[in-house]
Amino acid sequence: MPDHDPGATGAVMFVNRFTVHASPEEFEEAFARTSEFMAGRPGFLRHTLSRHVDRPGHYVNVAEWEDAESFRAALAHPGFGPHAAGLRALSTSEPALYETRRTRVADRPAHRERA
Repeated sequence: MPDHDPGATGAVMFVNRFTVHASPEEFEEAFARTSEFMAGRPGFLRHTLSRHVDRPGHYVNVAEWEDAESFRAALAHPGFGPHAAGLRALSTSEPALYETRRTRVADRPAHRERA
């Protein structure tokens, strides 16, 4: 599949880097509750929480939203405050919102080892 320029779609990516000062399990449980809340908000498409391979207390969340307005409405929802406070109690973060400008997928299927 060739490049795709989604400029007309208005899609945005929310990227948030976390440095966790609690146990990874505790953070991941709190994040899972936040994930459930966000998944129910209008405009939410998907997210991926990833943990650093060599530094287990470092995470990044990448979330895709239909548009910036939907994302901002989710943050303004009264139910979001407790989730944000819970994550802040366990970590520090560096949040940022980005406009999607270009997406590329591989020209070939993913390589899989054969048995």
